[in-house]
Amino acid sequence: MKNFLLSKKWWLIIIIVIVVIVLVVNSKSKQSDSGTIKEILLNKSDINKVRIESIASEVYFTGDLSPKDQTIISAEVDARIIKVYVDEGQFVKFGQSLADLDTLDLAQAVSQQEAEVASAKAKLVLDQQKMEKQAELLKQGFVSQIAYDELVSNYQASLQNYKAQEAILKRSQKQLSNTHITAPYDGVIYQRSIEPGQLALKNTKLFALANLDKLEIKAAIPSDQINKISLGQPVKFKVETDSQYYTGVITRINQVAEAGTRSYMVYIDFNNRNLGLKAGQFIKGEIILEQLSQQLVINCDSLRSGESNNYVLILQNGKVITKNIVKKLNNQQSGLCAVSGVSVGDSILSGNVLTVKSGDNARVVD
Repeated sequence: MKNFLLSKKWWLIIIIVIVVIVLVVNSKSKQSDSGTIKEILLNKSDINKVRIESIASEVYFTGDLSPKDQTIISAEVDARIIKVYVDEGQFVKFGQSLADLDTLDLAQAVSQQEAEVASAKAKLVLDQQKMEKQAELLKQGFVSQIAYDELVSNYQASLQNYKAQEAILKRSQKQLSNTHITAPYDGVIYQRSIEPGQLALKNTKLFALANLDKLEIKAAIPSDQINKISLGQPVKFKVETDSQYYTGVITRINQVAEAGTRSYMVYIDFNNRNLGLKAGQFIKGEIILEQLSQQLVINCDSLRSGESNNYVLILQNGKVITKNIVKKLNNQQSGLCAVSGVSVGDSILSGNVLTVKSGDNARVVD
């Protein structure tokens, strides 16, 4: 019994010692925590500086260069091709000969029609003379009114026939002139669909002609940006094989959205008088919607959203602080934003730094 009480007493002493040790350790740990300030280490890539730059808001698009003026030259008569004067890729001037069609049948038709016109004119002159002579006899009472009216009717019929024959003659002469095919304006023959000896029926495609002095770009603009686009606005673009920028001008805006995409088509004119660019080239362009000079600029990914405003985290004298900012403009391609509420040289924490909050101590390490 005595040994049992002694054993129990030792176990009680051991438990008390353990409790005391735990309390001492916890007390020292709390003292250590209260006496040591936590510091967060940041990389240089986590910081970007506020700087002053000019910045623009732009919309980007892709498209093709197309001739503003192009046409299909077709046969206006049924005739055989006698001669072709031009080839594909050849530049032509207004009025330049492109091809000749067989004129034999049409020339004969013109000659026959000229004879019809001459016959109709002779009859018209004769009927007019009869009518005028009978008009005098009618006044003297030697001719009845009915007989005179018949002569007037004959004259009117001859006049209408003469006019009809003249119209047919003009049409035949026009068809004869259409056998000589000429260029309607300056341009390049980009398609030739005929060969000498070929029979060209009416409306057969002979050539395709394009004027390359003026090219056009068709660009699709999203609906949330179309209201910032206006006629006469300059546009920058470059072609796929060239790093040089070219300038065009917006000349037309379709006021009806494209079905499905809800985008609006904008038409851009480019003066290509030096023929530096070619139709069909793929382009990448940008339209400046708004431009600001000498602005406070930061990386857009540094912006953070609060309940009612935007803010950034700034490292200042080893401490992270919050500054509310106003976003004035952003450039989607460069990822830069113009803002107010910060100062030049402020160290802004990047948006990918998620473990830091206002009031934390931090420093940048290499």
